[in-house]
Amino acid sequence: MWYVFKDIPMRDFITDVKSMDYQYFAYSAIFMVAAHFFRALRWKQLIVSNGYNPSTKNVFASVLFMYVSNLVVPRSGEIARCGTIYKYEKIPIPLLIGTVVIERLTDLISLLILTVMIVFVRFDIVYNIYCKTALPELLENIIENQSLLLFTSLSIFLILISIFLLRKKIAANSIFKKTQPFFKQLKGSFIKLFQLRNKFVFLLYTIAIWLCYIGMFYVCIFAFEHTENLSLSDGVTVFIAGSYGMVAPTPGGIGVWPAIVSMALEVIGIASNYAKSWAGVSFILMTLSTAAAGTLGFVALPFINKDKK
Repeated sequence: MWYVFKDIPMRDFITDVKSMDYQYFAYSAIFMVAAHFFRALRWKQLIVSNGYNPSTKNVFASVLFMYVSNLVVPRSGEIARCGTIYKYEKIPIPLLIGTVVIERLTDLISLLILTVMIVFVRFDIVYNIYCKTALPELLENIIENQSLLLFTSLSIFLILISIFLLRKKIAANSIFKKTQPFFKQLKGSFIKLFQLRNKFVFLLYTIAIWLCYIGMFYVCIFAFEHTENLSLSDGVTVFIAGSYGMVAPTPGGIGVWPAIVSMALEVIGIASNYAKSWAGVSFILMTLSTAAAGTLGFVALPFINKDKK
């Protein structure tokens, strides 16, 4: 975060903070909670397809808890929500992990589809954002370093060959045998996806989740006079750039998300100091909203399940 704000005079930043209309961040929080609720409904649909019927309240609260867990330890949220559902609903962990993997693959595909769409609509902006990142230099270095490419490719090939040749010994290993039930349940949850009833509803939940995500981000644009005139396509472009920033292994995208979002805003034409002020304030308030909702979900779980033995 320091890297994002280091070039902004504190007086200017405070002025920007005071000039923002914070009601739009409240609207953003509503979109956020709605997105998490639709995610809970989609996840429950996957769990139900595997023969279990958890409480919607428990699933929703565990999804909220997932996001606050990610703020503490990166990528811990998926384990946290599975553990929560196992604790209160006694659903096998491997099955839950399988549904989570399916969920995340669906999100990845959705993000890639949105990326392709925005590339067609705003290719010039997307290309300029790409050029401002470290990716072009990284790819150029990888391509130029042919010996590294050859070594990496050869190593992967040898590892795969070794696994194939030693497959019987690996299968007979006691540790592998202990993990077989886990992987069988994991495989079963994937198979159940293709037998999922109401696939159209699953698709509607997915669309609703991403529309809420976009709404959560875009509504904040109107909080600041220097960004309020951005078009919807501008907003979606910056949102997608920020989504890739959330992939970084940092708690809740801290540091990375504001840096990428402010950079994308600069490419669109927002002055650097205003872009950084908006990105910083938006990130802080969205993170606080996530933390508050997640904490409420975690605290609510024992009360929701107080009648269960």
